[in-house]
Amino acid sequence: MRFQISDFRFQIQWLLVIGFLTMAGCAENTAISHGRNTALDSVDLTTMTDQMARSMAGDERVRQSIARKGKLVIVVQPVENQLTGEILPVGQAELFTARVRILLSKHAPESFTWVMNRDAFYRLQAKERDLDLGPAPERTQPEFALTATFRSLTDETTKRRTAAYLCVYELTNLGDRTLIWTDRYEVKKTAAKGFLD
Repeated sequence: MRFQISDFRFQIQWLLVIGFLTMAGCAENTAISHGRNTALDSVDLTTMTDQMARSMAGDERVRQSIARKGKLVIVVQPVENQLTGEILPVGQAELFTARVRILLSKHAPESFTWVMNRDAFYRLQAKERDLDLGPAPERTQPEFALTATFRSLTDETTKRRTAAYLCVYELTNLGDRTLIWTDRYEVKKTAAKGFLD
């Protein structure tokens, strides 16, 4: 009987997490935007990361891994920037994975443990700040890695510029290198060129 109650609580917790993340925004995988700029912006950041957090929290394989192992210990890797026609600075790129981590830390703290990336740990340590960074990376070994790869295609004429983005997120088991979750965000943006452009 105890196992059934525990199992029922687990299912209720997941329903609440998925419900909350669904209320946070119901974005589609593909969007079309028109304006003066074709770069990824704050609307894309919010829409994309809401969608990725909702998708990862609700994925069947992720939930099965949590039921089997308990909290998943995850390291967030730097965004792989394969954009053409523009540069996404490192700080801005990190927002696209950091916000997913923050959303899941807030709404599913019992499901995920987040480990600081080793390079980020040593970078902060080298600044000699008075911060408790926690245990060194060698002492806490992540079992999973969250990665994001951003790609784009750009088409430019004398009258307009169009950029199509494909942003793919993946959660990989570091032990056996199997992919347990993946999702994507796609957006196409068109900007009309002005007289001085």
